[in-house]
Parts: sequence; C-alpha cells; structure tokens
Amino acid sequence: MSKQASRFSILLLLLCVSVCSASGSISPIQIDNPYRHPFYVGVTGGYGSTTWGQLVPSQNKLNAAINLSTPIRVNEGGAVWGVFVGYEIIPMFAVEGSYSRYRIADVFFSQNSMFAFDHNDQTYFSTRTDEVALSGKFMLMIPKTAMRAFSSVGAAGVHRNDMLTNHWRVSPRFAVGFNYNISEHVMAEIGVSYTGGYGESELDPVQDYIPFLYSGFARLAYRF
Repeated sequence: MSKQASRFSILLLLLCVSVCSASGSISPIQIDNPYRHPFYVGVTGGYGSTTWGQLVPSQNKLNAAINLSTPIRVNEGGAVWGVFVGYEIIPMFAVEGSYSRYRIADVFFSQNSMFAFDHNDQTYFSTRTDEVALSGKFMLMIPKTAMRAFSSVGAAGVHRNDMLTNHWRVSPRFAVGFNYNISEHVMAEIGVSYTGGYGESELDPVQDYIPFLYSGFARLAYRF
C-alpha cells in the first residue's frame, strides 16, 4: 500500500471515530427549518497529498536504466486550502462547486537522468496542483441528530503547473463525510476526498503525468 493510500485510510478511520463519538452527544438544533437558507459559501482547510511519489521505483527495482527517466525522491503532502459554494435543491441533495490548492511538490532526479541532461544538470523541479470541481452531493439525515452523512460525485479540472508543463485535465472526483448545522446560518463539515489523475507507461513518464489527489478536510460555511 502506498504512503498516500495509508494516510487516506487513517484519515477515514479518524473521521469515523470522531463522528461516532460525537453523534451521541449532538442533539438536533431548535430551528423551525434549518434548511430554509439553501445557498451557502465557505472555506476549506485540511491535509492533502498528490501522488508524485508513485513514479519513484521501489528499492528492489532500482537500476541505472530506470533512474534515467524516473524520479529518485519526492517531497509532497501538507496543508490544503480552498473555497466552495453550493445550493441545496432539497435537504437531501445539493450542487456544489469548489476550488482547492495542494502543497507544492518537489521532484528530484539522479544526476545521470534525462531530466538533468535536458535541463543543464538541474536535478529537481517544483510543481503546483490546483483543483476546480463541480459535484452533486447526496445527503442522508442521521436519526436523532441534526447531522447528515453525505457522498458526492462529480468532475474536477486538475491543473498541473511547473517548468515542464501548464496543463488542465478533467478527472472524476469523489468525497464522503458529515455536515452539521451549528445554527440557522452556519454549517460545519468534515470529510475525505479523492480525485483521479493520469499517467502513461512511457520513456519520460513525468512529462505527461497528472497526479491523483487525496485529502481530509474541515469546512465552515455561511448559509444565505
């Protein structure tokens, strides 16, 4: 299992534990209709990672030929931030748009690599990843609480920007989590998300690679 997948699994486990612990103590808010403000905007913060590390070969596969074209080390993962806007058509379904920025990843190569040969002996580059997504969000009330479990599915434009390319690619995006109306106008949310990427088996896999994206997030929104 990759480091990114392991982190994603841990985030999901912590999310489930937190919600199970909280569900017994959270009672429904005393509002006649907490969903009468269907339009909302908010901010996102959390931890996320790209998957550039998937291009680094395992120790038992390292050799001079592979090191010619693949990275030897990657630094990635860290804070994710963003903004989002949504509209609840009904309390069980919403349409949501979002923007997220992931931490810059540093990709390192061998001094004998093609990358170093093509870039005046430079052995690393930094790459930025942004995501713009549009999703349908399905929600289910949790009995005896004002909390809702949700799952969302949609399409995301993943933007890779670095010295090698400046490219957008449309990929599927999925998320699951829980939200809670703290008051008539304030909604909190926690969840995890996954966005697909793209890669080819080729002599220079870095050139066309679009990273997959994982994140665990917390959100705060204002309902209008």
